[in-house]
Amino acid sequence: MRAIQITEFCDPARIEPSELPAPGAPAKGQVRLKVDGVGVGYFDGLLIRGDYQIRPDLPFVPGSSLAGTVKAVGEGVEHLKPGMPVAAFTLHGGLAEQLILPAANCAPLPSGIDPVDAANFFISWATSLYGLREIGQTRPGETVLVLGASGSTGTTAIECAKALGARVIACASSEAKRKHCLKHGAELAIDYTAEDWREQVKAATGGRGVDLIYDPVGGELSEAALRVIAPGGRFLVVGFVTGIGRIPMNLPLLKRCSIHGVNWGGTVMADPSVVPPVIQTLAEWTLKGRIDTAPTRVFTLDQAGTAFAELFERRSSGSLVITP
Repeated sequence: MRAIQITEFCDPARIEPSELPAPGAPAKGQVRLKVDGVGVGYFDGLLIRGDYQIRPDLPFVPGSSLAGTVKAVGEGVEHLKPGMPVAAFTLHGGLAEQLILPAANCAPLPSGIDPVDAANFFISWATSLYGLREIGQTRPGETVLVLGASGSTGTTAIECAKALGARVIACASSEAKRKHCLKHGAELAIDYTAEDWREQVKAATGGRGVDLIYDPVGGELSEAALRVIAPGGRFLVVGFVTGIGRIPMNLPLLKRCSIHGVNWGGTVMADPSVVPPVIQTLAEWTLKGRIDTAPTRVFTLDQAGTAFAELFERRSSGSLVITP
């Protein structure tokens, strides 16, 4: 079986496939999947580099958000059958032709959804939908500001916010990335490297500011963005691509706003019951054409290093998928 095996922490751009023994029969409560697609995410890259707050024991196979086809089920598994397409989540193990994981980590996909399109359901898409709907309480007619809007997390946030009836202002650093945001539903795309970007946001909201901020970027941009939030707005902390932001605590007081952490993975581990309604909504929206879940680019296992290089060097737009 071909897989990406990490024997030492390294630059994700250097990873290459190797041959590993194929998994055997699944044990009680487990399922064996043929992997159809794996989402490429910062979480996976940080695990490969050894830079995440937890470090897997070496060697390990990276890849956490995936979709595949059930090949076999263990004793006691009733909601999955061989031949069934599923979206799935695992801490690591996805970047392989097959893997065994708990059946509880899998959500069946309805017919009509390409498993490759669902490879990012459990990470980028689920984080965006859960963050905007359950945590951010996004309402129709509100204005959502999405930072780092051209990446996988940002693009899914644009699509989900639009599906929830919100107006989206996207922040991206290049003209090509801003065009990508507009294509995916943003009503306005702003260059956040411009000195007057906050004035542009204020002008676009009639001076009021935005109702919700979706921030997977962090760093200095977090404070700057919080200054354009409307009174009573909600600020969603999603990630720290450029570093951990530092917020002067007088700002939430003056703005009468709230700051919420969106930790989808931690939420799922604490309460798995949050998963079905999120995956069900994503599947329904996909089938109805309300969101476009197709990846921007698809890579082979041999191109896995290139996929991570494009992600970490911020050369990519939208979601990336590797097909083992």
